[in-house]
Amino acid sequence: MHAARAPARGDGREHTLQTRLYAASVAASVAAVVVNPLDVIKTRIQAHGAARRIGALSHAIPCPASCPTNGNAVLMCSPSCEPSAWRMAREVVHKEGARGLWRGTGGALVAAFPTVGIYLPCYDYALERLVARGGVDETFAPALAGAGSRALAVFAVAPLELARTRVMATKRGAPGVYGQSGGRAFVGALRESASTKGGKGGIGASVRQMWTGVGPTLARDVPYSAMYWVGVEQCRSALGGDHAGARKPHSMQELAMINFVSGVVSGAVVATLTTPLDVVKTRVQIRDVYAARDFASSTAITPKVGYGHGVWNELTTVARNEGIGALFAGWGPRAARAAPTGAIVLMAYELVKATVDV
Repeated sequence: MHAARAPARGDGREHTLQTRLYAASVAASVAAVVVNPLDVIKTRIQAHGAARRIGALSHAIPCPASCPTNGNAVLMCSPSCEPSAWRMAREVVHKEGARGLWRGTGGALVAAFPTVGIYLPCYDYALERLVARGGVDETFAPALAGAGSRALAVFAVAPLELARTRVMATKRGAPGVYGQSGGRAFVGALRESASTKGGKGGIGASVRQMWTGVGPTLARDVPYSAMYWVGVEQCRSALGGDHAGARKPHSMQELAMINFVSGVVSGAVVATLTTPLDVVKTRVQIRDVYAARDFASSTAITPKVGYGHGVWNELTTVARNEGIGALFAGWGPRAARAAPTGAIVLMAYELVKATVDV
């Protein structure tokens, strides 16, 4: 008895928009809950590195800008000055309990539905049309479709991502709205990001504040998505003989394996490569909350560096004042998060599309 084969794109079956949205929602929900602890750890490490420069975050420990060494190259700083993923996880659990690792999960779910709901269906449609109707080469079509669909998703959910990042960067119980528990912190963060000091600037100022960090987010996510989908399609081709925009029929087991492996490999590699842009994005989004100074580099050290000086200058400022290593803060949790996220989202999305028709 042969294993049942799942219908695939390119086999004559057109999936409806409702089916794609349903598949994307299932994929987003599962991934958001499973990988949230890694997202919290990654964000805390990046925020800790930034706070070390200004002593701003409530969970940060005052440390020198760089740890000196003696003749035997033994670090003279406290281990908490350079937190590893494991050490940060233990600190979160010790101070906030195990549920601290799922801080911001509600916000992740709220943001995940529109993000993935826009991202994956738009990628599907764009890829199919670029290859089938646009005549774009199969090697470049995934990059174009991935970059374009991700840009749309980033703009659509920027305020939600801003609020979620600020909540995750703050330990539960800290002063202010960001330290509140549960959904109150996320809702409070949304209100806070929309408010202006003294009511100045009107709606325009509120909109600008709510989309704080959208530039670094685009700089991170657009190249990430372009490289990610090129990697995914190459893996799919190698594992299942598929071509971009046209899938061969596969059994459910084959479909799950192909997409799981493709998501893990591509997600982990590309996430590591784009970590410096993720570091900048986190710092830009949290610096207004904790101190009225540049969060990428303390103004006490570089007084001429101010706000809004661009992604490239943010990168070079961090590298110059803190070393190249600071640009890769949290790369381990980020890669560890991206691998299962890519696998779960891709596998769930394709499996649900293959089995559900709404």
